[in-house]
Formats: sequence, C-alpha cells, structure tokens
Amino acid sequence: MSPHPDDLNELERRLAACAPASAGLDADAMLFAAGRASARPGAARFVWPALTASLAALAVLLGVWLANERSERLALIRQMRPGPPAIAPYSPPPAEPWAQADSSSLDLLAVHHALEQGRDPWPAQMVMRVDAPSELSPSPVLQASSLKQMLDR
Repeated sequence: MSPHPDDLNELERRLAACAPASAGLDADAMLFAAGRASARPGAARFVWPALTASLAALAVLLGVWLANERSERLALIRQMRPGPPAIAPYSPPPAEPWAQADSSSLDLLAVHHALEQGRDPWPAQMVMRVDAPSELSPSPVLQASSLKQMLDR
C-alpha cells in the first residue's frame, strides 16, 4: 500500500521519486562479485598446498629410506648365511671314559661334551640285511566250499 503523497515529508517525497533503474543490473553477477570481495586473500591460501606438498615429499623420502634399508638388510643376510656344511668323514673318537662305556650308559653330559668338540659320540649304526625265504608257505584262505573239509578234520 503506497502512502498518500500528502502525508510524506520532503525527504520522503524525494526518495519516493527516485526509482532504481533495472537496465544493466545482473543479480547473479552482483552476488558473485560480492562473494569474491568477501573472501580476502591471505596466508591461509598457501597452507593446504604446502601441507600436501610436504606430505608427498615425506612419503617419497620414507619410501626411498625403506627400500635402502631393505637392500642393506638383504645384503647382510647374504653375508651372514653360512655356506654348505663341510662333512667330515667319521673317525672313531679317542679313548676317553665316556667312549669306553657301552652306548646304553652314555649320559647326556658326556654326549653334549662330545658334540661341542665336534665328535659324534654315538656308535656307528649297523645295517643288517635279512634275506627273506624265496618260498613262503601260503596261509589257508577260508572259502564257502572248503567249510565242510575243515569241519571234517
């Protein structure tokens, strides 16, 4: 409802006579410009890119360090890995108190002592060959037809 022109004072009459011109006014462009003007550029715009770059550099640095550490560890394992053990021929141990006893009376301490000195305290194993007889006696197999023969005996 528009006020009656007689009820307005001088200032109000002049303001009512001024009407905004709508020609050339774009509301979207005006709001976009206002949004850009409200966001003041500062030091915060460099924080996220700097943080991202530093984390990427840290990941690359840790990856290179881990690869180098792994290659050094594998080289150390190759150096420390023993070669194939040399197999010495068996020689009977010298006469000592534990060697003169039979194999059933060897105690754990004597065996441990001999193993520390690189000797084998156990007697050589004997391999016995048993020849099986060429003809084995067949065992009787029960059959239905032979039941009567077995009962007659």
